[in-house]
Amino acid sequence: MSKNTNIYEISYSLKQERRRFYHRAIFFVVTFFLVMNAILTFVICPIQQRSASMEPNVPSGTCVFATPIGKKIKRGEIIIIAQHEKKLTFKQKVGDLLAGAFTFQKIHPWTNEKSLMRRAVGLPGDTLYMKDYILYVQPKDEKHFFTEFELNQVPYSVDIRVPPTGWSPEIGVRGSFDTITLGENEYYVLGDNRLSCADSRLFGKISGSKIQKRVLMSYFPLNQIKFLPFKK
Repeated sequence: MSKNTNIYEISYSLKQERRRFYHRAIFFVVTFFLVMNAILTFVICPIQQRSASMEPNVPSGTCVFATPIGKKIKRGEIIIIAQHEKKLTFKQKVGDLLAGAFTFQKIHPWTNEKSLMRRAVGLPGDTLYMKDYILYVQPKDEKHFFTEFELNQVPYSVDIRVPPTGWSPEIGVRGSFDTITLGENEYYVLGDNRLSCADSRLFGKISGSKIQKRVLMSYFPLNQIKFLPFKK
């Protein structure tokens, strides 16, 4: 027998064993890929904040984990909302799902541009008004107004730096508005950067059906790792 003869060429059982090994390896990789993408799509989703709208709490470039599980929104919670009501076609949904699957949820061509990260500051039944960029809230069945910071279930701060000299209140988003009352399943959302953010002051109150996910924690940059804390 030639010394160069490959043992697999003369051993049927070894060929079969090698074939089974390759099949198991491929099966493991595909299963891992599908399970991980299912988790990243339906359980916990990585999202990158791409604007300064949530500064100082979620700076631009921060990556967070959000979940579509659990729709009871807490006052002050950061949420992901759909910017437009327009529904995707079947082809767009499939394309978006596949793009997310092959990029581990980094790219969603048809939904990334339609989602916003904002803070839920007004819940159904609330009466609200704003003065000097601070929100005042009268919860349903309450007799008095409170500042948003007295009522929130999630501690946060807002960027309300003094506008520059000559700043006109007619430019950009309003820093004050009269009382409004939210109806059933209506929410009022604001960005933490109160001077420069497209939020309910521009597009109005939103329906609960537009809330896609709740933000759980930030995980990047590493020095910004933190869970979203809730008050008891």
